[in-house]
Amino acid sequence: MIGILFHGPEVFDSGWALRLINAFPDGRFMLAGTMSRTSLFDSKIKNVESPGEQPSKCLKILASSCSSVLIATKGKDQISGLVFGRMVANRAAVDIPVIFAECSGPVYGILSGFCPSTISTSLQNLGFNEVSVPEVEMNIFKEGNLLCRRMTTAKKDEFVLVNGIVIGRSLGREIVFYTDGRSIKQVHGVKIKKHGLEKLERLGGVDIKTAKIASTSMLRKQRISVRQEHSFGNGVVFIDHAGMYIYELAANSAGAVTVGDDTTAIAGDILRRFNIPVIGITDGDGDGLHKGGFAIGSVVLRVKADDKEGLRVLKKIFFGRKRTTAPFNEVKKKILNFLSTRILSFKEF
Repeated sequence: MIGILFHGPEVFDSGWALRLINAFPDGRFMLAGTMSRTSLFDSKIKNVESPGEQPSKCLKILASSCSSVLIATKGKDQISGLVFGRMVANRAAVDIPVIFAECSGPVYGILSGFCPSTISTSLQNLGFNEVSVPEVEMNIFKEGNLLCRRMTTAKKDEFVLVNGIVIGRSLGREIVFYTDGRSIKQVHGVKIKKHGLEKLERLGGVDIKTAKIASTSMLRKQRISVRQEHSFGNGVVFIDHAGMYIYELAANSAGAVTVGDDTTAIAGDILRRFNIPVIGITDGDGDGLHKGGFAIGSVVLRVKADDKEGLRVLKKIFFGRKRTTAPFNEVKKKILNFLSTRILSFKEF
């Protein structure tokens, strides 16, 4: 049995995911990535697993039950896609054939083992051409006492994300991170957003060897019809980082408090699909990484420092926990009263 691992929203939004599923109807299908999951939901495609894990972990899961795996993406260009595929395969190090399909080509190539004829024939029938996938090593090196990591697939003025948090905009193709322990001390090739680095520190820093580092112009480029369902949960969750676990955090909830401009934009857009309103605490430093909408009943507050006020709300309203059983409207009223003298503006939906 073949396993297919999808990554990124564009592979669903463009229709390529459905074409590949139809080409391999007896396969096992899985995805990695928060926006991939949102695109899958909007596409109404069934039988695609969403374990909420990094791509390399998903590849290992598929390898446990499949005789070969195809990784499919539709990236910003052919080269960056192939480099991504090679890095995922190297990190997973599975002992079965792994093939990579970059739908922006469309091209495919062998990452490990060989390409079974059933896969190559089906891909060629879809218009894919075979190419050689470049060898890529994780570019980790030491400079003095600092551990460094280099990436070379950025384009000028793209958002640079570390574990899903925007830390600035790229100045060119090459970016180098300099770290001491779990702290990022310096980044070459990026116009830094100090607030992003501070947020990473507050969340415990990063292991630069395993951190998910990416650059993109926008999280989801194509505008498609939004699918909506009703949620019948209770209570309110606190979300201060729109990572891959947002679906699990918001499951069975009636609302959410979100902290940060980008987190509020991303979480609000995802949760409106389930008619779950949010109370967004922002300070106007959003990057425009994602544009979407909000469920009716949502309110977005603007304060001087969203992280600072978010921590106050977490302590005062949520008593330090990530979830409260209080009704959404009650939580909204309490937050509006608690922050009343520090709210610069607000917008209701």
